[in-house]
Amino acid sequence: MNVSPRPGRKVALAAAVVALLAALVAAVASAGQRHSTVSGTLTMWCTQAQFDSLKAVDAGFHKRYPDVQLKYVAFQPADLYQKLQLAAAAGSGLPDASCIEDSHLAQFVKLGILADMTSRVKPYEGKILAYKWQEGSANGKIYTMPWDAGPLALFYRRSVFKKAGINPSSIHTWNDFYSAGLKIKKQGVAMWIQSKAQNDARFFESLLWEQGSGYVNAKGNVTIDKDPRARAALNLMGKLWHAGIISDQNEWTDPWYKTIADGKTATLPMAVWMGTFLKSFVAPKTSGDWGVIPLPSFTANGSHSANDGGSAISIMKGADNPDAAWAYIQYHLGRADTQSTIYKQSDIFPALESAWRSPYIHQADPYYGNQKVRDMFVAAAKQIPKAYVYSSDYQQMNALMSTEIQKYGLGKETAQQALSNAAKEIRSRTGRH
Repeated sequence: MNVSPRPGRKVALAAAVVALLAALVAAVASAGQRHSTVSGTLTMWCTQAQFDSLKAVDAGFHKRYPDVQLKYVAFQPADLYQKLQLAAAAGSGLPDASCIEDSHLAQFVKLGILADMTSRVKPYEGKILAYKWQEGSANGKIYTMPWDAGPLALFYRRSVFKKAGINPSSIHTWNDFYSAGLKIKKQGVAMWIQSKAQNDARFFESLLWEQGSGYVNAKGNVTIDKDPRARAALNLMGKLWHAGIISDQNEWTDPWYKTIADGKTATLPMAVWMGTFLKSFVAPKTSGDWGVIPLPSFTANGSHSANDGGSAISIMKGADNPDAAWAYIQYHLGRADTQSTIYKQSDIFPALESAWRSPYIHQADPYYGNQKVRDMFVAAAKQIPKAYVYSSDYQQMNALMSTEIQKYGLGKETAQQALSNAAKEIRSRTGRH
């Protein structure tokens, strides 16, 4: 005899199964919202600007990890790295985790104070811009979780270009940039701002990066005195100086800010993060008069992208609360929703590629005349060449190159002499070939 439930019982049984599954899903979701096993105080060191960005998603973190207390300790950038070095020398006093800019990351990997995060970050390797792992890796191990990238583009003043009769979309190469600068110069406006006597070599480094070059090659050997791409970068700066189309002012000073705010410079070939400075304190009243186009290339088919800056968060070796540190890093840096929120509020560009799919990325930005500039920076990020600007000796390289660029800018030596002298000093100070 075949015994089977009547149709009504089948419906009831199915409903019970659905209810049970729903309860299980709810339980899993609830567990995902609260991680009571992670607890204690998490001590973080970063700059104030970095904390201001990270705090944009702290409310969600506290909801998910209510038993973790965050202790933020803010420093000026130079003080942060000095404090890390002093704590490393003393053998104590390090935080659980710290923000570290890409330009300094290899230095601290070499110093040996960062925890091996290889197993923790492995699932993210294919989800984050590939070049971002370079400075935080050594000998097959990874010592950091990448945060933001610094794709470059050309910020320009719409009113200045309009008055000069220049269509910004006509600027494809640095030669086009030069030609536009000659026209704009007639208005008493500079095309760009670069100090001669106090040059910090950052623009030079961006020009290297755009060409896939750097201070060293893949083997770590110094190449700037032999690489034609380095000569091309420095010669371009000289060409702009000699034509009088870039003004001679110290970067990141009040006069520099005023020149930008007053419309006395037509362009800023800089990274995405410059947007937050423009909007907040450099030129907030110029909203609507800025636009963004791809970075000019050296050749017709050359790269239109480079990198400047970027940062990561690392757990310190011997951290008191590494699990809380990792929970923090995963929540703040490893999720598309939190990374897109941080980008929305601070112009800190996410290296996590899934964050680029946020609807916010495709929205018009009123500050840039309702241009969809974030789409442009996503495109630029995808094209950043692999380069060797940052290394464990970057601080020395940058300082030595700055000195030689200053001599070149003041007419005391040729471009090749500047590159040769810098390379000689770098080899002497670092022991590199």
